[in-house]
Amino acid sequence: MTFDVRAEPPPIGLSRRKMLARAIGLASAVSPALAFGGARFAWPGGARGAVSLTYDDGLNSQLEYGVPQLQAAGLKATFFLVQQNMEARLADWEHVAQLGHEIGDHTENHPCRLGGFSARGFESAQIAPMERFLDSNFGASSPRVYAYPCGFIGLGRGPAHERFGRYAEVLNRDFIAARTTVGPPIDPRLARSQRMHLAGFEPTYDLDTADLAFAYLREAMGRGHWAILIFHDVLPARGGEGQTSAAVHQQILDFIRAQPLWCAPMGDVFRHATSARPA
Repeated sequence: MTFDVRAEPPPIGLSRRKMLARAIGLASAVSPALAFGGARFAWPGGARGAVSLTYDDGLNSQLEYGVPQLQAAGLKATFFLVQQNMEARLADWEHVAQLGHEIGDHTENHPCRLGGFSARGFESAQIAPMERFLDSNFGASSPRVYAYPCGFIGLGRGPAHERFGRYAEVLNRDFIAARTTVGPPIDPRLARSQRMHLAGFEPTYDLDTADLAFAYLREAMGRGHWAILIFHDVLPARGGEGQTSAAVHQQILDFIRAQPLWCAPMGDVFRHATSARPA
């Protein structure tokens, strides 16, 4: 079961704070103990939950501020690259990969208007060229992880199930898993069935505060689930929507390090979740 993934833009005025409240409410409606006999999932090192830090768009600020903070904290993340954004600093991004961070696919040029695409057209215009670019510069890695640009999971026109299916048809051929932008922490026992719609959360999109990230991570730990956090620009000071100040970013990293959480790139957590057995 997936929660509140977006085929269309969210309703006007529906903030990430409201989305978080809705997502956690939906997650709380189903008891893991009832669904899985009370067995708690086994995370590495006895962790009470997992978290993947993901960064979208291949932005310069991530190189300048995000990566140094991650390195100092000893945490590895997933960077979803858009070729047109990061090609000018390709050598720097290659170094990020050499440091052990995961490189994911976020398309050639981040299209958000998807109504005019067929499955074949989207694959030829956005997926195939980006995969060739990543293979050439970061080494062949099959399959990678993917993040939906703008969080939209429908492709082309028609009923929702047709648009969802059209997009999934493209992604299933090339990727191990795909991340959306809205939903509660993921029950690892459902990760395989939800692999093309793994929920993420943008904790600092509306406000430059760590509080929403803390709440989301506590929800994950309380249930033994997997949280995927999403960031864009990481800057010395927040200047607008979607940006995270370096100070708040650091608070979130410090919180993760202090908790019984396994922090690992998205692909690593997905592979563990789909291969491990409950404790």
